[in-house]
Amino acid sequence: MDPEAKALDYHDVLLRQGDVQLLAGPHWLNDQVIAFFFEYLQREVAAGAGVLLVSPDSTYLLASLGPDAGPAVVLEPRGFAAARLVLLAVNNNPDVERAGGGSHWSLLAYSAARNSFHSYDSMAGSNRQAARAVYKAAAAAAPPGARFVEERAPQQANGYDCGVHVLAVAKLLCQRAAAAEGSSGQGISMAVSPKEVTPAAVTVLRQEVLELIRSKMAAAAAGAAGGKCGS
Repeated sequence: MDPEAKALDYHDVLLRQGDVQLLAGPHWLNDQVIAFFFEYLQREVAAGAGVLLVSPDSTYLLASLGPDAGPAVVLEPRGFAAARLVLLAVNNNPDVERAGGGSHWSLLAYSAARNSFHSYDSMAGSNRQAARAVYKAAAAAAPPGARFVEERAPQQANGYDCGVHVLAVAKLLCQRAAAAEGSSGQGISMAVSPKEVTPAAVTVLRQEVLELIRSKMAAAAAGAAGGKCGS
């Protein structure tokens, strides 16, 4: 199988066969797999719930541009000001000239109701510097006084599941936002307990995302075949 061969076009995300195969084994997830699942959550889980999900490449650009230019380029065009919950995929890539590097993922979530940014790191403290860089850039788009909060996130049980932890916490927060759609008050709970994101649940989610991609690949192939028959 050619790893560069196109596997799936899903709205703004292109997945290649090599991207999909990362989910099939004990592998670190790349930008494209996380971007796909963020796009899925945005469109099919939290649609209409006031949630904005920012892909890894856009989060990288935000941090690289910093508070002066980052919000205007990355956040404001995407409707940050109107969002109740904003989720950003953070990578510890130290190369400000090239996206796609790094060795660890974490999640940064902005709660508009609390005016606070919550960091979820499955290897506690590993991404603190990277998360703070994203926070400083994004806070320029938030009301004055936005806080940075390090949450006690569930911890990974191996050296490669940090990306799946990001997907798991993002999915949980999106489900909460969707369930609370239309409600007022202090917004959704931002705490995530180890009972909600267990090592077993992370393993299951890795397989679920793989099956989700495969089902969409099959649907796209069926649609293409139907179009040819009807042409």
